[in-house]
Amino acid sequence: MSSGQAISTNTAPQTQEYAGDEINAIVLDPGACTIRAGFAGEDVPKSVVPSFYGIGRGSENNDKQYFGDNTIHNPSLQLDIKTPFDSESLIEDWDVATKLFEYTITSRLLGPQQTLSRQHASDEKNGEDGDVDMDKVVDALEKPMEESPLLMTEPAWNPPKSREKTMEMAFESWGTPAFWIGRTGMLSA
Repeated sequence: MSSGQAISTNTAPQTQEYAGDEINAIVLDPGACTIRAGFAGEDVPKSVVPSFYGIGRGSENNDKQYFGDNTIHNPSLQLDIKTPFDSESLIEDWDVATKLFEYTITSRLLGPQQTLSRQHASDEKNGEDGDVDMDKVVDALEKPMEESPLLMTEPAWNPPKSREKTMEMAFESWGTPAFWIGRTGMLSA
């Protein structure tokens, strides 16, 4: 290179468009060990939460449900650790599974709802950053996914009744405008 040549210093990042539209579809992948959630088109999920939850023991924590890594692994709380899934990754307890799914989605994916839920539950915080009492959060959120289409995975052996319950949860409880269920084996191929 001679001393008279100019060097291009254009370091502006190049933006990429996917088929001309920007759709913020949420992908929810529940499993027996972890529940993963993220946005379609991204390489990795933004939210990975254990499929386990804690139920408080004792007079002050009786029947409270706690979600998130920090709460479950906190030795100072007296918790019974449970999961809403059976050994084949099928949902047994739909009420708890719904709360776990909502926690997975609202804890890291949805911006405005995240601020609202943490502010609403700040007085009920468990003492660790990032974990909240979901009973209070669910009351604060009317329809957590009104503006986001949802893609959810299911095991190939999922019974039709479970599939119907999943669709009911997505449309009626969460208010998602579009929903699609995919088998885990087909989506991983």
